[in-house]
Amino acid sequence: MQNIFTRTVMPFNFTKLIQPAALSASLMLASFGAAHAADTGIYGNWVTERIQGHKVSAKIKSTLDIAKDGNISGNAGCNQYMGGMEIKGDKIKVLPGGATLMACPPAMMKQDSQFHGALGKVTSWKITKGKLILTDGKNRELLRLKRA
Repeated sequence: MQNIFTRTVMPFNFTKLIQPAALSASLMLASFGAAHAADTGIYGNWVTERIQGHKVSAKIKSTLDIAKDGNISGNAGCNQYMGGMEIKGDKIKVLPGGATLMACPPAMMKQDSQFHGALGKVTSWKITKGKLILTDGKNRELLRLKRA
């Protein structure tokens, strides 16, 4: 009488199983990465290139980090800031926030002030050639940013 729990184990080649699985996982992650990058839109980390049409100093970074929950933060050039943003389609309402009150060299203070002034007037956004363009109610460009 044969034990029903006894069976012959055939040699199994794990390499043949793992290679296709690894390839499938890589393809899934690559497609997720591409889909994620495509649907992030305005969200993410940005570095300012222009404020109201004027190039910013390459030595002074003004950043804007936009979270999917509407929180924003960054460095305006001298001071750190944080706040909120209501985003509905291509419309934006920047909510009151707070900032540190450090004193910096005049060029940094000037860019900091210009950045905050422009950010406070933003009413809409668009992505053009990979750049985030923030505009006012008359569709004038206030800030042009690139992905960090």
